[in-house]
Amino acid sequence: MGLFSLFSKSPEDLEKKGDALVLSENYGPARTEYAKALEKLVGKEAGQGAVLARIEEKYAGCGESLARVHLENAVDLHESGIDAEAHHLLHLAGQLATDGETKKAIEELVGQLSSSMAGEGEEWDDDEEDADDAPSESYTDADQSFEALCMSLPEAQGEAYMDYGDAFRNGYSALNSGAFAEAESALDEALQANGESSYVPLELGSACFNLGKTEKAETLFRTFLAHHPAHAHGVELLCHLYLEEGHQEKALTLLDENVGAMTEPAVELVLLKGRLLNDLGQGEAAETWLADHLENQWDDNVAFFLASLKKEKGDAPASRKLLETSMGHCTGCGKRPPSHIQLTYANLLKEEGDTSVGLIERYLKLAMEDPSTGPYAYQAVSEIYRTRGDNAEADRYAAMAS
Repeated sequence: MGLFSLFSKSPEDLEKKGDALVLSENYGPARTEYAKALEKLVGKEAGQGAVLARIEEKYAGCGESLARVHLENAVDLHESGIDAEAHHLLHLAGQLATDGETKKAIEELVGQLSSSMAGEGEEWDDDEEDADDAPSESYTDADQSFEALCMSLPEAQGEAYMDYGDAFRNGYSALNSGAFAEAESALDEALQANGESSYVPLELGSACFNLGKTEKAETLFRTFLAHHPAHAHGVELLCHLYLEEGHQEKALTLLDENVGAMTEPAVELVLLKGRLLNDLGQGEAAETWLADHLENQWDDNVAFFLASLKKEKGDAPASRKLLETSMGHCTGCGKRPPSHIQLTYANLLKEEGDTSVGLIERYLKLAMEDPSTGPYAYQAVSEIYRTRGDNAEADRYAAMAS
């Protein structure tokens, strides 16, 4: 596909997409991309041992990271007295966790929640535990994969997908494994069963888009948006279709209509419009659009993209200031700044000639906190040491980066 390519075609492409999502700490979607990559490698393992092992490790790492996110959110919910929702998140975390310490923390919080609920005379809904204790013999790897895909969606959407029946389950799984013709056939059947007001037109439209059936895809996307006008991904897909056909103005009009109608514009659409304006040569308009959004509602992803645009046009100080503001927001709320923001900020300092011990320590701390950034951080440290004339240390960190 062209400028706004939607679907990766090789395991390596899917792995790269997953890597990018990990850097922005979107572990659920990243795990889905790694799962897709692993599905594409099925039956093609010969000579792909290193790639398979690497992606499997990343897939497991995302599961562990997602488990920790669920655990943190469960703690927040428990502290707010919302124990039932906390218990549900802990159940999900327990399925994903691989690290012993994480598992222990989950078990301890489950114990606290059990005591808290017992003290209030309430009981858990044991359906989740019963399902784990006595799994159905008909439960397959395909079912597990489908449920993992649904878990990466917004809750209401994922729950709806689980209720759409076997035809949808088969079609959605086929769509996510790149079997688009099979997906179209199954999703056509699912559409008949679930109706146009469901989410099925969105996924059927995606299958048709991949098959080059743009007229049918456009009709399906428009049908979907007639029932779900505020669905960001639906708007995004139709925009991509217009862009693939060279209809940039139609894409901009669609964005303006939908973003303008939203009380809180979806960040994905804000970013899409900014990218479209910039790629059409309207860089100043893109920067103004993004800056205006930040004035009304700060978002680290929007700030990061605006910082990237500032850097591209040579305004490194403005770029650095935006990143510093983002990191300040994170520090203020008690959370660690996203890795991709920290890494980009460090890279800006390095590009400006900083070879200080402080910058080296910044990179090494980032690599320790988030191992997925290690190859980038160690390579940067190697280059700094090379600039400082310390070739021994430069070689050591270069080896760690590879």
